[in-house]
Amino acid sequence: MKFKKFLTAGAFFIASTSALSAPLAYLQDIPLYQIPEADRNLQTVDAEKWLQVTDATTVLEGPSFDRQGNLLLTDVFKGQIIKIDPQRRQSVLFEDVHLAPSATAIGQDGHIYVAAGHKDDSSGEIFSLDGQGQNRRVILSADRKYQPNDLVLDKQGGIYFTDARGNSGDRSGGVYYISPGEKTISPVLTHLSGANGIALSPDGGTLWVVEFSAGVLHRLVMKNASEVEPFGETVAYRFNSPAPDSMKADNKGNLYIALHGQGRVIALNSNAIPVGQITIPGRDKGEFLRTANLAIRPGTHELYILSSGDAEHHSGAAVFRSNSLGKGQKE
Repeated sequence: MKFKKFLTAGAFFIASTSALSAPLAYLQDIPLYQIPEADRNLQTVDAEKWLQVTDATTVLEGPSFDRQGNLLLTDVFKGQIIKIDPQRRQSVLFEDVHLAPSATAIGQDGHIYVAAGHKDDSSGEIFSLDGQGQNRRVILSADRKYQPNDLVLDKQGGIYFTDARGNSGDRSGGVYYISPGEKTISPVLTHLSGANGIALSPDGGTLWVVEFSAGVLHRLVMKNASEVEPFGETVAYRFNSPAPDSMKADNKGNLYIALHGQGRVIALNSNAIPVGQITIPGRDKGEFLRTANLAIRPGTHELYILSSGDAEHHSGAAVFRSNSLGKGQKE
């Protein structure tokens, strides 16, 4: 083997002229849904399919449980709110083909609160329905130019919602609070990139917010309903993969965050430390990767996950079930 000597910037190198080390492996074919190195040692459980909602290509979103124990969820593409009873029978509770509903929550009055985008422009609205899906009442109108994506209600009847405007190069989204009685809308945290999932701690003192485009989780320690304590805002967690979507908190403060495009849910404790993950069956085949949202049945450990497939894999959209660490909170 022959060697040549090189003198560069004061350093002396010897290089082989007849042999080179093995090249880096070309990893372009590694699928997007492969679990990142940092998450591979987390305790992992597989969810089980509970109900195939549709064989069509769509996105399921916005799950919540009404006072009768029915699971409500939205079909974003069809503009529907679907009711699934405990016997797994489906019915359409509400439909507006001009809307793309992405979140529901149940108020203390039993009414359904809905965040929805408008398909014909970049605006959206928040409205309420009675328990039968009737008597629509607009709370936040489209002319305010927000893009409501997700929402959570506090114990006083106020509404926190995420404004999903923006992207990784445009931090125009944020988190806002609609006061009880809908008298004021106050900014809580602005300049966010595609604000998405939102959750409250059991005591209502900590607000959690996900940035979909930036891949981070914010922890907001609240001074009052619309103001953050001095130094109370931190980036509590940075995700290792795309893309954090909606989330829920259980009665112990643990967080469950859907990872859109990964076919899994990551669980964090109340200090935002990863403690486990739930994987969706079929993800290793590229199926049901659009894990978008989840809900925990109040008073139980029953965790229901919404995951959808793309047009290429023809897997449709389904509800999957697993167990949570803590119990579901009453909305």
